Amino acid sequence: MEIHCSPEVSSEYLDEVREILRDKEFLSLCQYCHHQRSNRLLHSLNVSYISWKIGKRFGCEERAAARAGLLHDFCPYDFSEETPTGERQVFYHPKAAAENSCQHFEINQKEREAILTHMFPLGPVPTNKEGWIISFADKICAVMEVCNVAIALARRNRVVVVSAAA
Repeated sequence: MEIHCSPEVSSEYLDEVREILRDKEFLSLCQYCHHQRSNRLLHSLNVSYISWKIGKRFGCEERAAARAGLLHDFCPYDFSEETPTGERQVFYHPKAAAENSCQHFEINQKEREAILTHMFPLGPVPTNKEGWIISFADKICAVMEVCNVAIALARRNRVVVVSAAA
């Protein structure tokens, strides 16, 4: 499986996240329904791209915002299943995503903290600007997905996931 991006997608953004976008386990997120009408991979791409743009606009670490936005839901399992700890998904999945991200990629403390706090106000308060940005972008994307409105990379086939056999 691989991701093909249209020329509309910033090459500067893609340079920041290329390593993650080549990871097979990360790409498996396309198998999981997310917010009723999307999948977790496309949701994560949208959160990442919006976070990168906001971070760039406001002088934050746009690389950290892009990477943490991409990894904030890096949980390759069905969210409708019970968690191993018995916690609700809203509280469990940020910790699982942070742990998976640390195991698969070299993420820094800022990225880890942003992943852990992205569910604010239902979870911990973000501890850095990038965490606030990802929390905000996540809410925007979730609302748009539930309303079946294509935004960011979901618009006009800016991103297409294809199987390796294609």
